[in-house]
Amino acid sequence: MFLLVSVFNFGQTYDFDFLTKYKAHNSKNNYNFDSVNYFNTEDFSYYLKLSKDEKFLSAFLFDEKRKFVHYFKVTESNIKHEIQFEFLYEYSYPFIAEHRFENYHFEFSSISESSPKEITLKVFKSKKARKPVFEQTLTLQTANINLFEIYRKSILSYLHTADEISFPGNYIVKKVVEKHKDYICEIELVEYKNVELEIVLPEKLNLKNSYQAVNGTSLKFNH
Repeated sequence: MFLLVSVFNFGQTYDFDFLTKYKAHNSKNNYNFDSVNYFNTEDFSYYLKLSKDEKFLSAFLFDEKRKFVHYFKVTESNIKHEIQFEFLYEYSYPFIAEHRFENYHFEFSSISESSPKEITLKVFKSKKARKPVFEQTLTLQTANINLFEIYRKSILSYLHTADEISFPGNYIVKKVVEKHKDYICEIELVEYKNVELEIVLPEKLNLKNSYQAVNGTSLKFNH
């Protein structure tokens, strides 16, 4: 269980009320990865993504409205069987989308009438492309509001596009089978719950350019 510790500074404030954890397995290289993220379900313009390698636990706060990424070192402790995180602000840098994905196009099928509900998502390199790069079958679970943005930012965040990527209805994505030409990726939502987390940035940000930031930190993207 997660007990969340705030960052005590004085500046821009970000509130988070929902935690999700997706686990994925890639059959091509037998690679497994987790995607742990915090969201504000009333404002999906920002989200907090945890990143873990062999040495460090860190976090990236993506603010898509202000076009900035804020980087934090994260310390983890276990107190009375509660996992606690403390976020220490390090620096910020401009958010720049990867241009090679900017023309990607998305097509949804209709939501199935069967139970559980399913929907197919096809991803193309452009609107003119005939064959999809990959195809996903999404298993949906009923939610109080439309929570597709949680899945998109957790798993498909690297596919920046001008397209509106969503479908009607109040659902959260529970399972995914992603089919490529020569391999399959299976994705499952293994944890989700309400949380209370407030992160406050310092009034004066420690700014770096994107090149300095990318070469100084390691963020493991999902694909």
